[in-house]
Amino acid sequence: MDLMKFKGVDNAVKMTIRLSIGYCIILTIAFVTCIIYQTIQLNEAYSQALVIDKNGEVYTSSGMPASSMRKYEYMNHVKTFVGKWYAFDENTYEKNIVSALNLIGNRGKELLNEYNDVNMLNSLVQKNIRYGITIDDIVIDMNTIPVTGKILFTQTGYRARGKVSRKVEAEFTIYDVSRSEDNAHGAKIEDWIVHYSAPMEYAKEDNYNTEPEKQNRHEN
Repeated sequence: MDLMKFKGVDNAVKMTIRLSIGYCIILTIAFVTCIIYQTIQLNEAYSQALVIDKNGEVYTSSGMPASSMRKYEYMNHVKTFVGKWYAFDENTYEKNIVSALNLIGNRGKELLNEYNDVNMLNSLVQKNIRYGITIDDIVIDMNTIPVTGKILFTQTGYRARGKVSRKVEAEFTIYDVSRSEDNAHGAKIEDWIVHYSAPMEYAKEDNYNTEPEKQNRHEN
C-alpha cells in the first residue's frame, strides 16, 4: 500500500516537472517573439519620421538605404566635376580647374596637361570665349567593383559671332576617399574616358534669322 502511494507521488512529481518545463518553453517562445516584434516595430519607427510644416500639416518621411544615398552623392560629385572642368571663362578658369582637381584622381593630371598643351587660358582671353555645359544624362552602376558610371552632356562655346556645341560622353570609375572641405562627397573619379561628337557651329545671324520662323510656326 505504501509502495503504491510512493509511486503515485513520484508520477505526480514527474508530471509537475514536465508541465513546468512545458510552461517555461512556452514563456520563452512568447518572450522571444515579443522581443522580435518590438525590434521590428522600433526599426520601422526609426526608419520613419514625422514632419510638421509651418501650417501644422503632418507628413511621414521614410528613410533610405545608405547605398542608395551614396549613389546620389556620386551623381552629384560627377556633375560638379563636369560643371567645373568643362564650363568656365577667362575669369573662372583657374579657380574651376583647381577645384575640379580635388574631385578626380591621377587622371586629372593628364586632363590638365591637355589643357596646358592647347594653352587654354590664353585662348579664352584672345578669342573671348566662354564655355557652358548642359547635363543630358548620368548613370551610376553600384553593382560593379569599383563603382562605374557614364555621363552625357553638351558643351557649348560662346563667342561674339556665334556658338559651337558638341556632345560629350564620358565613362568613369569612382571610389571613396576621406571627406574634406574641398571634397565634401568623399569620392574621387578615375579612368575618365571621353568621347566627343563633331562640333556644330551656329552663327549669330543664323540664330536671328531662325527666330521669326519659330514664332510664325507657333502662331499658326
